[in-house]
Amino acid sequence: MDNNILINLSFAILPGVIWLLFFLRKDNLPEPKKQIIKVFFCGALAAIPIALIELWLLNELSTLNLSYKAYYIIKGLFVIGLTEEIFKYMAVRYSIFNSSHIDEPIDIPLYMIIGALGFATAENTLFFCTQQFLMLNDPLILSFTRFIGATLLHALASGTIGLFLVLAFRNLKFRHILIALGFIIAISAHAFFNFFLESSIMKETISEMGYSSSLYALAIVYVLFLILSICLKEIKKLKGVCKI
Repeated sequence: MDNNILINLSFAILPGVIWLLFFLRKDNLPEPKKQIIKVFFCGALAAIPIALIELWLLNELSTLNLSYKAYYIIKGLFVIGLTEEIFKYMAVRYSIFNSSHIDEPIDIPLYMIIGALGFATAENTLFFCTQQFLMLNDPLILSFTRFIGATLLHALASGTIGLFLVLAFRNLKFRHILIALGFIIAISAHAFFNFFLESSIMKETISEMGYSSSLYALAIVYVLFLILSICLKEIKKLKGVCKI
C-alpha cells in the first residue's frame, strides 16, 4: 500500500481514537473492549445510509428557490443534523441499549459518544480520500481541524442525546419531552456548527465584522463540551440502571 495512503488513513482515524480514549476515562466501570469496538463500528456503518439519504435530500433541496442562508439553515437542521443524529442514535440503540452491559446511567451517554466517534471516523476517512477541503490539503492540519471541530461536535451532540435519555428515564412523567429536547439541542448545535463553517458565511463575516464565523462554530463546540463535561460528572454519581 502506498505510504501516502497509510499516512492519510492514520490522520483520518487519529481524532476519533484520541477522543474515544478521553471519554472512556469518564466511566466508573470500564466497558468490555468487544462492546466498545462493536458500537464504534456500528456507528461507522451508519455512515452508509446517512450518505445516501443526505445526497437524496440535498438534491431535492437544491430544486427549491431559497436564499443561500435559508438553504444552509434547512440543510443543517433537516438534512445533515436530523439525519445524522437519528441514525447515530439508532446505530447505538440497536447494537447495545438492550444489552446487560448497560449497567449504570453514565453508560448511555458514553455509548452514544462511542457510536458517534465511529461515524465521525468514517466521515473523516471520506474527507481524506476525497480531499474535499482543498485549502486544508495538509493531512496534519486537516486532522487537527477535524479533531477540535467536527469529530468532537459529533461526540458532544450524541452525548447530549444520551444525557437527556438518562434524565428521561429518571423522570418518567416528562420522558418524551426530555428525549425530544435532547434531540433538538443536538440537532440545532450540529446545524449551526455547519452553518458557521459554510464558506460564504465565513467570507461574509470576515467582510462585515473582520473575523471568520468559524469562531462561532468553535464556540458552539466548546460551550457544549463544558456543559456536557459537568453533566457527565454528575451522572457518574448516579446509581441504578437505565433501560431504554
